[in-house]
Order: sequence, then structure tokens, then C-alpha cells
Amino acid sequence: MEATKQKTCVYLDYNGTTPVYPPVLEAMLPYLTDHFGNPSSSHHFGSEPKAAVNKARRSLLSLIQSVPIADLSSIMFTGCGTESNNVAIRLALLSSTHKVDKDGLLHVVTTNIEHPAITQCLNSYISGGLTPKITVTEVPVDEFGRVSSSDVIDAIKENTALVTIMTANNEVGSLQPVFEIAKICRQKHVLFHTDAAQAVGKVDLRGLADERSGADMVTIVGHKFGAPKGIAALYIRPNCLDENGRVNPEHGGSVLLMGGGQEGGRRGGTENVPYTAGIGRAADMLFEQHGDKSGLEANAMHMQKMRSRLLERITTGLEDSTGKTDISRVNGPLNADQRLPNTLSIGLKGVQSGRLLADIGEVVACSAGSACHSSSGPTMSYSAILKAMNVPPEFAVGTLRLSVGPNTSLEDVDFAADVIVKEATRQLNT
Repeated sequence: MEATKQKTCVYLDYNGTTPVYPPVLEAMLPYLTDHFGNPSSSHHFGSEPKAAVNKARRSLLSLIQSVPIADLSSIMFTGCGTESNNVAIRLALLSSTHKVDKDGLLHVVTTNIEHPAITQCLNSYISGGLTPKITVTEVPVDEFGRVSSSDVIDAIKENTALVTIMTANNEVGSLQPVFEIAKICRQKHVLFHTDAAQAVGKVDLRGLADERSGADMVTIVGHKFGAPKGIAALYIRPNCLDENGRVNPEHGGSVLLMGGGQEGGRRGGTENVPYTAGIGRAADMLFEQHGDKSGLEANAMHMQKMRSRLLERITTGLEDSTGKTDISRVNGPLNADQRLPNTLSIGLKGVQSGRLLADIGEVVACSAGSACHSSSGPTMSYSAILKAMNVPPEFAVGTLRLSVGPNTSLEDVDFAADVIVKEATRQLNT
């Protein structure tokens, strides 16, 4: 794969987006040239695009199921993770109106560290801007950014229509116990959705959507694992919207985009075949063998190594330059099994991450874990995720999110760490 440097800038923002990997681009090109037909067409030019779309469905199922099912209609392609999340919530609520309480309200369980694609959508139902109207329980995470499965289950009520918990947090990399939560939700006959956008391509999710005890709905986002922006998917377990008193709202057609009946009637609009072929190829790459390891295993080991090197070089560099050992703090799980292998959220005490990023942004591409609205004082604000984890403010306002990828090299990591240390030291000395 190509190097992560573009000119003189090192890319450490893989959680924001990935480059389109060369084999993915190669898989897309035939559907931009020779195989340009509409997959809904019954003639010659529609057959190859249709086959490509169905092949991609199989590839995505292989990411989240131990043994992929034959029902390809369980994968609905969408334009982005936000759409997938919004549709999952809407399907769950509209299918569960039989569970409303005496005030006509449904209930949803989530966490206090979800992506805005979840929280803002839920807020629209809370306010009544969208119906049915709901109440929401946000289960708090611990200091490491992880939620307790027992706390989630304890929050379920008689009128709970949906539990939606992200698989991995995009900012600190904490992995949630979604396998366990999915199993218990199934036993309690409550729909479970997980936004797996940040986890696909970094950890093994096979079994997450197994038919007997897995999640009912799973969000997958292409540009987080080597496919282009503009293609995502929602896995919907067959018949989950018709069980336990639920009535599938899709029997009356799409709940969001009405039109030509594509995606089995779930989403109108001609399929984006090149991008769909791309996300399928990105999924296939994860299970291709590299020696005695799969692509997923090799990538995870490499990214963990790069993350560890990055952390060590930043911490030792700051100690050497300042003579202090309490400048940095890692946010998120300390146990490697409880976090993404590529994500380092590190708080720098006495540093303002916004200023630091502005100064290094042309040579190191990364993001902040805080959004500073003033240069100093009590009005300074920072990430809601870090607040939910009770990260000390003096570290939160100086937090950087550094996320490596399969292409990140030791040279990239060392260069970026040295730049960060130099700029942080400059701030500390002024």
C-alpha cells in the first residue's frame, strides 16, 4: 500500500477517515468504465453490476457473522454511517409502537459517549420533532470510557424499544461489551443496534451478528477501513422487525427514501455500484492471508506496535524536554484487549490542543480531543466524551487523538512524536 505521507505531512487521523486502498480502487474502476449498467436492468449491462452488489453483501456479512447467512437482503447499502444509524433507530421505533407506556412514549437505552449520528437523532424523537416520541436513558461509562453490560441491561424498561451502543468509541478507542449486551437483549426481546463504524477493520467482529444471539442491527462504514466516502451499510437481522409483537414498518415501503424500490424496497435510489464494489473489496482484504495471518490480524498487530511506539516516544520526549513525569495522561482503557489497537488519546497538561494542532497541522495530521473556545479561563470547553469519562480538565483541554493505520511506518510515528513534543514543550515554556 502507499505510504501515509502526502508531501511532508504525516497522516495520523485514520479514525477520521482512511485513504482508499489501491486494491479497492482497482476493484471499483471496472464499474466506472466497462460495467457501467444499472443493476436493476434486466439486460446484459445490468447483470455484472448486480452480481457485484450481491458479492459485496456477502463480503460484509463475513465481517460480522461466524457463518454468513444466505439471506443477502439482510445487508442494506446506504450513503453513510449517519444514514444507517438514523434508519436503525427509526425502524426500531416504528416497529415497536405496541410497547408505548400510558403516556404514549417509547424508551431507548444508550450511553453518554455515542456519536452525534445517534444522539442528535434520538434528540429529535425526544423533542417530538419526529414521532413516536421517546425518553432516553444514557448509561454512563467508567473512567476508561467503557460501559457496564449489567448497567445497560438494568436500564431496560417495559416500554424499551431499542438498545443502541457503539462497538468502539471513535475518540478514545474503548471497546464496549456489545457481544454480551446483544445476547441478553435477545433474551429480553428488545432490539439491539450497534454502530460498528470505528471497529470494522481493527478488531475481529465475526459473531457480532450471528442469527441466534447477535445484534439485530449493525452499522458498517466504508471510509473507516479503506473504501471511499459515500458508502456504508446497515445489517438488519431477518425477521427481527416482525418478532415479539413488532410490526415491520417496511411492509408499507421504505421508511426514509421512497422511490424505485431498490435494496429490497428499503431504500429508493439507483445503487452506487463502484463504491459498493469498493466496500466489498475492502472487506475481503481483511481476511486475505499474509503469511500465517489474515489481513485483519496483521493490520492489528502492526497498528498496536505503531501506537505503542508513538506513546513511548511522546512520553519520554516530554520527560526529557521538561524534566517532569506528570505531563501526559492516556485516556481510555489501559488493557489492550479493551481498546482499538490503533487509537491513542493522550492528554498533555498545560498544553492547549487547538493551538498545538494549528501550529503542526501542515506537518502532522491528527485531531484534538477538545474544542477550545477561548485561550484560557473557565470558559474553555472540551470533548463531551472526556467529560463523561471524568478526565481532569487540565489534561482534557490538551488532549490529542492520534490514530494510526495499516500504512503508518516507524518513520511516520517518530517524526510525528518529535513534532508534537517540540510544540508542546514550546507551549509549556511560554
